[in-house]
Amino acid sequence: MNYPNSRIIPVSEARARLSDLVDKASGDNYFLLTRGGKPEVALVDAKYLEKLERDLAKIYQKTYIDPQLLPLTREFSDEEIKRWQEEDQI
Repeated sequence: MNYPNSRIIPVSEARARLSDLVDKASGDNYFLLTRGGKPEVALVDAKYLEKLERDLAKIYQKTYIDPQLLPLTREFSDEEIKRWQEEDQI
């Protein structure tokens, strides 16, 4: 993902600016906090997070994936997929 540099902040800097960042985190204006140059967490508005969770639930409903069934699913191996593709060509 591409984030504007103004939204990427090292955790060490965020500590000193936390109150200011909390005030500025609103809607889709969120901040990506990094540690050692790698993304660690995002500081997001709680209402925005709730919206994302609702949107995700809608996506699950549209694709007919019941989140409770996810532990019962598995990924297919490349070998299985290749075999099925070969069978489809016959």
